[in-house]
Amino acid sequence: MTDEFTLPDEKGAVFWPIGTGDSTTFVLRPGKIVMQVDLRHLEKADDADEPEWAIIDHLVKVLPKRNGKPYLAVFALTHPDKDHIQGFKELMRKVNIGELWHTPKIFRDHEEDEEVICDDALAFRAEAHRRRDAMIEDPDNVKSGDRIRVIGHDDILHEDDYVGLPDDCKSRPGDKVSVVDGIDLAGHFEAFIHGPFKDEQDSDKNDTSLSLNIVLWEGEKCAQFFLFGDRAYPGITQIFDVTEAGDNKAYLYWDVMLCSHHCSKKVMYWKDEGEEDAEFKKDIMDRFEKYARKGAYIVSSSKSDFTDGDGDNPPHKSARTRYEEIVKAGGFLCTHEQPSKRSPEPIVFTVNAQGLQFREVRSVGKAASALSAAVTAARGSTQPPGVQVGFGKLK
Repeated sequence: MTDEFTLPDEKGAVFWPIGTGDSTTFVLRPGKIVMQVDLRHLEKADDADEPEWAIIDHLVKVLPKRNGKPYLAVFALTHPDKDHIQGFKELMRKVNIGELWHTPKIFRDHEEDEEVICDDALAFRAEAHRRRDAMIEDPDNVKSGDRIRVIGHDDILHEDDYVGLPDDCKSRPGDKVSVVDGIDLAGHFEAFIHGPFKDEQDSDKNDTSLSLNIVLWEGEKCAQFFLFGDRAYPGITQIFDVTEAGDNKAYLYWDVMLCSHHCSKKVMYWKDEGEEDAEFKKDIMDRFEKYARKGAYIVSSSKSDFTDGDGDNPPHKSARTRYEEIVKAGGFLCTHEQPSKRSPEPIVFTVNAQGLQFREVRSVGKAASALSAAVTAARGSTQPPGVQVGFGKLK
């Protein structure tokens, strides 16, 4: 790994090599506004000989500064599993976090479910409670560092502890969010909320994952990033069913898709009730392919040990094979293979006047780095989705 890595000086996304887990950084306004979706900081990553990157150390170095301290505009948690929240307590000590996004699942008492969530998830929940109380106490004067956005339906939001929580910090499936830590980024950034749905509130953590389609604009071009958390086939299918039935099909398109659950085969191999074995579900792969933009990329945030043995955890080789069938050669990227398995670098995409760009990093001996010349203006959409159609040139 290198200490010379910096965030892109254009809008874009960074997928970090942090083992098998999720850590994705979005640059919404270069040098000023950054969004982090999930976090996995491994202790062994502090060893320079290990391939995993110590993501918190790097975020501290590369984030913009506010009042002399690294500033992260928003931290979004898809669900409270350890491989999506590991290191959060340390992140809070070292970085000012303007706003937290999370689903109501983090509020539930997991002890009643006979499960234990990790210390970092407990720390996140405590911080979410503190911010909730601060917003209810003074809803007209909420400051950076006290903000939350609760995403999804849940009966718990009608209980006494949540009475008075401002409506503008709640989002539901079908909503579009462009305000980050009190700053309106309309025309530059938008997050479309796909889930969790109301009927998922009592489901397993994975099935209640926050699911987003994030759109970044640069002028008249845009690029879309699809994130599903750790959802499996039924939950992802519901996203497509509901969205196709409504007026928001534009938010099913994608230029970059992060593999759900670290390239789990449960996305496309599923055992329905009454079936003896999991079967390949071609319909979901057809939908992925249908909405993939020309030259789209799929990213697996995982180690490179793709296997398919009984009981093996992701990443799964069979899932990779299916994903590779729907993208161009080289369009499937693993965070622990770029540019090599021994010395992985973050996978970086940027969005500029030509559309989406993949910042290719080549192995030593070939080149230090190169911008993919094959990705041209045709890659980006010339017609941003939703309300931005006809918006004109953005500043």
